[in-house]
Amino acid sequence: MKTSLLCSLLLASASLCQANPEIATVIDQEYGAATAAGVVLLQSPASATDPIQWSVYARDPFRQGELVRATVTLDKSAWIPRVNGAGTKLLSRVPPQVIVFNRIKYRSSDALKVAQQNAMLAKTNFVTASYQLAADAATGAPQWGLALNGTDGNEVGFIVISAETGAIIHQQWNNGLANTDPGAPAPGSKGERAADDVKRAARNAWQWTGDTGLEVGHFFKRLFKSSNN
Repeated sequence: MKTSLLCSLLLASASLCQANPEIATVIDQEYGAATAAGVVLLQSPASATDPIQWSVYARDPFRQGELVRATVTLDKSAWIPRVNGAGTKLLSRVPPQVIVFNRIKYRSSDALKVAQQNAMLAKTNFVTASYQLAADAATGAPQWGLALNGTDGNEVGFIVISAETGAIIHQQWNNGLANTDPGAPAPGSKGERAADDVKRAARNAWQWTGDTGLEVGHFFKRLFKSSNN
């Protein structure tokens, strides 16, 4: 199979267990360059290690306004793609920009390390991470959005990391720590409510599917409480 041969060759230059740009190569080889150039979103289920399965969403090159979806799974030394749906209802919201994979300098494994370092600073522990890769709507820059889950499966934090530079674009934690700013607004103040609105908007920006991030735990219950007052 040509995909298996391709992945075997890639092993010489990159670890497939930490593959991200290689996913686009597999899509190109299996479904064509037009599909690979139209990828708008990668998602993975929650994992304690680097993901071995990705859902790949791409613009349908033959039907305007529709998407195609493939599941790409690591099997021994090869990524195996499988068609997993098409149409207009795969995503409740569609990322507006395609992912330019050659701009990715920080892979999913690198993003996890950044998340782990900042979780330590925020005095928060997580055991699994769900990954999303999408492009910034304004700049087209690829970004990682990691939902970080505790032992009970609830989300204890969320972090957005530039896939180009590794810089943290946004982070929020269930203990209220984010960017450890000594000038942070006082609890219960109008400033805190405004900050919560910003956090909520930043998190909602990564809600591409209806079943992503529904188990958000007490932190987001606190965030949404302010909108009900």
